[in-house]
Amino acid sequence: MKLRLPELSRRATIALTVGLTTASIALLAVATFAPDDGGDRAPAPQAPAREVTPAPLVTKIRTHSPVGRFERARCRVRRHRVDAPKAWFHPARNFYPPRGDDVPTRADLDHLAVRDGAVIVTYRPRLRRAARDALKRWAATGIGVVVAPGGSSPLGAYTADRRLTCDGTDLDQLTRFTDRHFSKPIAHRPHPNSSK
Repeated sequence: MKLRLPELSRRATIALTVGLTTASIALLAVATFAPDDGGDRAPAPQAPAREVTPAPLVTKIRTHSPVGRFERARCRVRRHRVDAPKAWFHPARNFYPPRGDDVPTRADLDHLAVRDGAVIVTYRPRLRRAARDALKRWAATGIGVVVAPGGSSPLGAYTADRRLTCDGTDLDQLTRFTDRHFSKPIAHRPHPNSSK
């Protein structure tokens, strides 16, 4: 069974269209310019924010450093644990020379490893200048790394759960260690630049 609507004249169709359009504009104006009474209306329910697992930053683990190996060394990777410090400050640079007023503290570096998912690279403060320059070039090519003086080995690196120790400045092995770290998703929650 088909429903048949009466046919309207051209004049009636135009009048109906104008009337419906005018009514729509009037309703829109009322909704837009109506005063907010500040009533006790409950806010519209929102869907809870979902935790999204971030994608890995690295999809391919490099076998060579982007700035060259510098020297071959014996390195060892082992499990490691870093506790989150209570007081810390975010370092502003990714490379620090052995002397300076702004060298980050161990607490600053540990915070970066635990809360920000960074790779912390340390070198012996008396490391020869050519090796330090190579580390500085290497640091400039990465994101999420901080290189600072500290420790007794020529080259070391750590994350929240792993440590690399080398008897020389082998940037190829440092690159592999760093890439392996960034090949896993790293959870990060935004937070201030300082605990103070």
